[in-house]
Amino acid sequence: MVRYESMSGDELQSLHEPAASDSAEDATHTDKFRAQMHNSQRLNEYYNQVVAEILASLERVQDEAS
Repeated sequence: MVRYESMSGDELQSLHEPAASDSAEDATHTDKFRAQMHNSQRLNEYYNQVVAEILASLERVQDEAS
C-alpha cells in the first residue's frame, strides 16, 4: 500500500514558485536548443535524401534485372 505524507503550506508553496534562474542562462539554453533543432532538421533532410537515392538505386537494379 502506498502512503502519502502531507506537506506543510511552505513546502507546497515552494513547489509552485518558479525556479530562480538567470535570464542570460535561459537565453543560452534557448540558443543551444535552436541550434540543436536546426542540426536535427538538416540531418532529417540529409537522411531523406539518402533514402531517396537508395530507393532510386534499387529501382534501377530491379529494372535492369527485368
